Amino acid sequence: MRSSQERYAAVVLPFALAVAALTLVAVLSVSIMSTLRAYVAGESHWSKGQKAAIATLQRYLATADEQDFQQFRAELAVPLSDLVARREMDKEQPDYAVVRAGFVGGRNAAEDIDGMVWLYRNFKHVPLMARAITYWKHSDEHLLRLRDLGERLHATPLAARPSQDVFLLELQEIDRRLSPLAIGFAAAVNEAARQVTNALLGVLVLAAALLALSCHRYLRRSFLRRERLLQQLQHSEAAAFAEKELLQVTLASIADAVITTDRAQRVSYCNRNAEQMLGMPVASLLGRPLAEVCRLEGAEGGLQLLAADGRQLPVDRQLAPIHAPDGQAIGQVIVLHDASEARRHAAQLSYQATHDELTDILNRREFERRLCELLRAMHEGEEGEHAVLYLDLDRFKVVNDTSGHAAGDELIRQVSQLLRATLRERDIVGRLGGDEFGIVLTYCSHADAVRVAEKVRQAVVELRFLWGVRSYRVGVSIGVVLLAGRQGNLKEVMKSADAACYMAKEKGRNRIHLYSADDAELSVRQTEMEAVSRIRAALENDRFCLHLQTIAPLKPGGQAHAEVLVRMLDEQGGLVPPMAFIPAAERYDLMPLLDRWVIRHAFAALAQQPAGTSWAINLSGASVCDEDLLEYVLEQRRASGVALENVCFEITETAAVGNLAHAAALIQDLQAQGCRFALDDFGAGMSSFAYLKHLPVDYVKIDGSFIRGILHSPTERAMVESINQIAHVMGKQTIAEFVEDEAVLDCLRAMGVDYAQGYGVGRPEPMQELRQSYKEAAL
Repeated sequence: MRSSQERYAAVVLPFALAVAALTLVAVLSVSIMSTLRAYVAGESHWSKGQKAAIATLQRYLATADEQDFQQFRAELAVPLSDLVARREMDKEQPDYAVVRAGFVGGRNAAEDIDGMVWLYRNFKHVPLMARAITYWKHSDEHLLRLRDLGERLHATPLAARPSQDVFLLELQEIDRRLSPLAIGFAAAVNEAARQVTNALLGVLVLAAALLALSCHRYLRRSFLRRERLLQQLQHSEAAAFAEKELLQVTLASIADAVITTDRAQRVSYCNRNAEQMLGMPVASLLGRPLAEVCRLEGAEGGLQLLAADGRQLPVDRQLAPIHAPDGQAIGQVIVLHDASEARRHAAQLSYQATHDELTDILNRREFERRLCELLRAMHEGEEGEHAVLYLDLDRFKVVNDTSGHAAGDELIRQVSQLLRATLRERDIVGRLGGDEFGIVLTYCSHADAVRVAEKVRQAVVELRFLWGVRSYRVGVSIGVVLLAGRQGNLKEVMKSADAACYMAKEKGRNRIHLYSADDAELSVRQTEMEAVSRIRAALENDRFCLHLQTIAPLKPGGQAHAEVLVRMLDEQGGLVPPMAFIPAAERYDLMPLLDRWVIRHAFAALAQQPAGTSWAINLSGASVCDEDLLEYVLEQRRASGVALENVCFEITETAAVGNLAHAAALIQDLQAQGCRFALDDFGAGMSSFAYLKHLPVDYVKIDGSFIRGILHSPTERAMVESINQIAHVMGKQTIAEFVEDEAVLDCLRAMGVDYAQGYGVGRPEPMQELRQSYKEAAL
């Protein structure tokens, strides 16, 4: 039977390969010819579009009918779309979406486009294709000339047009030049199709001949190979006994216990390691039932071997049946592997995966897993009161900074040992990260939970940490969340505990704060933390946008400019009010990142504006103190090419006064590079005049709280006049904020204020919608 199958395969396989090869060549031939026909069809659309465009433009020349001109554009779009597709394909790394859109615009069938692109990209330098492409490329100049002629004719008013003969002659000249190119392209493609057809037919004939010869040689080799295999089989039978002996030696030398059985599950063979593992000699094992000499307990993955001498050995077992040539089972092979070391290593890895390496208590992942199980049990109706404690060491940074990280690590270890010694065995203790710990007091009344939290706090306070000649005492801030009944999920509980711990730190550290859902301070904290998460996500996903608000001159000859305002977008693309994220960004030190985002994007946008466009960019107090800000501004200038003479930075009076030395140095350094500066919210600090002379700013922005009451309050009017006069004496220009209407504008003009900003001048608008309007504002 085997001989017949081999003979059949040896005869049929070569013919199958020959047919497959010929089929492949035929498919390739059809594909190339189909693509060439697609180019011929495309040339027809191209030529018709060009002819129709010339005809409609000629008609438009006579009728001046806008519908004729739009039809001209539509017809000309056909060859122009093919032009766009070809130019994109000529690029080293083309955008295939642009290519596809171009060919579709050229009225080519969508199913032909992939083949057209493949043929062009791979065969454009082949003479057959190169000649047609040369005709195609030579038409570009005349197509673009035709487009420009049409646009020029459309843009020229009818009364101002020269003689129609001028346009008509140029149109005829373009037609005269385009027609031969279209004919040449079609002829070249047809010639290429004919030559490709002849070449492919030759290839098919040659391939058929070669495949026939190959099949003949393959059949001859197959019969010879069969004879060799018969000879090898004879040699194999002679070597079978030697291989069996080699197998016996190999089995005896491997480290695992190997046992074979017969049909009745009696031991027929075992190697030396099986003797040692089972605790019995080979003579006592052979012929005995397997279950009698190899006693195993437990399930797979945890099997224990009970040896004859009383030892218990962890083992892994593998079973494999032994089959006769007819497929019937005649026994099995049992391999026993000593798993002592592997299980010890696995136990060690499991422990390391759930425990903190430094403190040997639970790590955060295992702590949260156990807390999650407890919460799940509570959701399922399990009775009992529990509590979660979130601990954050106070003054830990002092130890790290003065004695190094080794001292900090030792302190963390001692605190973890103290916590385990203070708490019950069933309580869950874990290190959440850094100097933060978590505790779950299981089955602990709420009154006792607060008492235990105080006990823990007192124990940490009494800990005297010695490192070398130094002695330290630390405290701990503890947030407590009481659990009872159906509690929230893990994320909500940990978030509440973290917020309570933060409040303990905010209220003076080394104290306990009990979480309450109606705690107003905690609510603000959680809202801010959520805002921080949204800000970080917006920064990572570039979900900010810029708005512009006009700053208009109040005196003739003044240069209008605009202030750049940042807005955040939520996940749905809606605008988030500034007060919903700016306070949180300031509180949690995110303003430097936000300021840098604004600088980078504002510089890039400003570089695209007409010369002389000027924008003002706000800097937070944290950025004023950033020693790397100057280099970042210069780096963005180099990257964008923006002229710093068109940039004005605004800093608030509070930030400038609070960081006077840094602010003055930053202003001087950036002014040396061409930047201007404005002092924002001037007058709100009540110490403004004392510090103004130390800040070399170019503009003083009068705080809007004075501007609102300028028409009705003589006091506020006098303050605005004073600020304006003093600023002018110091050589600075003034900008009035929160200008709401024309009456306030007239009052400010009368005072001599230089600029105005507010809803009475212009509301903030998205940058893409407000490009030039503020340049035209002149009040």
